[in-house]
Amino acid sequence: MTSDCPELDFIQFSGAGGDDRHGVLGASWNFHAVSARPGHRLIRPVRFGLSQPLVEPAPPPPNFLNKIELRPGIITPVLENDGLEVLAFMIDAEQNVIREIGVCLNEGERRRAEGLRLERDRRRFVATRGQLRRVLASKLGISPSDVELEYGRLGKPHLSHRMPARDLRFSVSRSGDVAVVALSTRQEVGVDIEAVLPVPEADEIAALCFSASEYGSYTALGPEDRLEGFLRRWTRLEAISKALGCGLGQPLSWDERDWAVRGFVPKPGYIGTVVVRN
Repeated sequence: MTSDCPELDFIQFSGAGGDDRHGVLGASWNFHAVSARPGHRLIRPVRFGLSQPLVEPAPPPPNFLNKIELRPGIITPVLENDGLEVLAFMIDAEQNVIREIGVCLNEGERRRAEGLRLERDRRRFVATRGQLRRVLASKLGISPSDVELEYGRLGKPHLSHRMPARDLRFSVSRSGDVAVVALSTRQEVGVDIEAVLPVPEADEIAALCFSASEYGSYTALGPEDRLEGFLRRWTRLEAISKALGCGLGQPLSWDERDWAVRGFVPKPGYIGTVVVRN
């Protein structure tokens, strides 16, 4: 889904390794949505380059991090491991909280927020970008308003060359009322989260977008496991594409041995995957 479209409304979107896309089934894919019959939509990717399978990560073990309750305005760690950190926060909050979080946005970010059609999406964009600036500022030892970002050809954000600790890598994802920031001091990082909601087109998307082995393992799942299995595979592909800085519809090549893959739960009812280059 795109940043100002309702859940499960797939439209054509030229994707990038952007910093604040959100799903269901985020905007990194180039999709054409075409009506097959009233009430039914078929999806086909314009271009597709991801074909190699990744080893299916084990479901995240139950631990205290998975049971932390997120609160509006509070940034909470949900995963920490060997130079990798994933922080989660709520992006629906009272207007005064959103205003306080968004004080540090620059003029370009404010214009981008104002350009969003829905008030809910404007608030969520401000909350996500403001909290990202807070997280980066805390790592860099500077003010959130002084954080400078630059963007790759397809929109992947990174710290400006003028920033201290330029080796700090980050990735952002949001879905529903939750956003996460993944940080790595070692290698490129990508993260994606999805709310566990029905995806009527899941089988069609899996047939078009999963590798042969991934699709085979997906179709072997029982009906009760199919949705979670689909979202685990989807978030993995999204995270890889964001780490590489390109949309999933863009031609690319990668080797599963190059990536460490970890699943996590940012909040009950959500599935997340973070990847770090080995």
